[in-house]
Amino acid sequence: MLLYVIFAVTLGTTTAFPVNQDAASREGFWSIHDESTNLAIDKKDTTKNSDGMWKSHVVSSDLYSPDSLNPMAAELRYKLSQESDRLRARLRQELLDLRERLSPYPSHPQGTVPNVQELLSPFTKGLQMALESNTHQLCSHLRMTIQGVQADGPLLYQEAIEKIRQAMDESHKRRTAGFEDFKTKAFEAVEEDKDSSRKDLWEEVTASLGQEILSYSLEVQGKIAALKVSLTTLLTSSEPLGAEMVSKVDQFCDGSSRQNHKFIANLVQQISMIEEKQNKGEPPSHVNIDSIQEDFSTRLNALLQDIVHTIN
Repeated sequence: MLLYVIFAVTLGTTTAFPVNQDAASREGFWSIHDESTNLAIDKKDTTKNSDGMWKSHVVSSDLYSPDSLNPMAAELRYKLSQESDRLRARLRQELLDLRERLSPYPSHPQGTVPNVQELLSPFTKGLQMALESNTHQLCSHLRMTIQGVQADGPLLYQEAIEKIRQAMDESHKRRTAGFEDFKTKAFEAVEEDKDSSRKDLWEEVTASLGQEILSYSLEVQGKIAALKVSLTTLLTSSEPLGAEMVSKVDQFCDGSSRQNHKFIANLVQQISMIEEKQNKGEPPSHVNIDSIQEDFSTRLNALLQDIVHTIN
């Protein structure tokens, strides 16, 4: 029995692989064998080609179209939507946190900057002294002129009118020069402030002061014109009343002195109001805005890296 089995196996082997194979048959066999071996060796390249074909299929299959019926496309769209929503929510939260932390701050961080009132105080005091000196000079000239009229009589009435006119014109020139000096020094101080974030503040300051100066000038000019008319009327009357002219001048001088103080007080009040607006926008001194900027930069970089990682 064992011999029969050995004989059967030997016969089968001989049938499958005949001993007398021709060269062509042997070459065909080894060719098939080599191809099988090459397939095993090139398996990596085949995977790459398959991966490229898959990516090409993904791109050409319009997976992002909501009308696509591909199950893989639907799942991919869902994952992309979820990831996009997550990143948007995170970015929104980061920006909200930054806005909350920066809410006490002005649009441009400010360091130690000159106080508006301190900066302009020397110029307002100088203007006040100039106006008071001008009023004193004008009133002195007017009183001297009236005293001369009372002493010399009607022969000097016309000359007195001319002296009053000249005194008022000179007063106007001194007052204008005082205003110009004040504006020049104030504007120079503004130009020396290199903080561009305070440009709007200084524009508001100069506009407010300019309005106060204009209102004051018009009011003073009106009162001087009224005094000039009154004194001229009295001097050209048949019997000029010296006492009445003195009373008119005294009323004008007292009113002018009060008006000067009121004008300077209004200037200081305007500056204080503008300064108060500025102070409301200043950050607390104990908070370091640089640390906030550095912290947000770190968090933003982390978020961007997360986005890049998600895309890849």
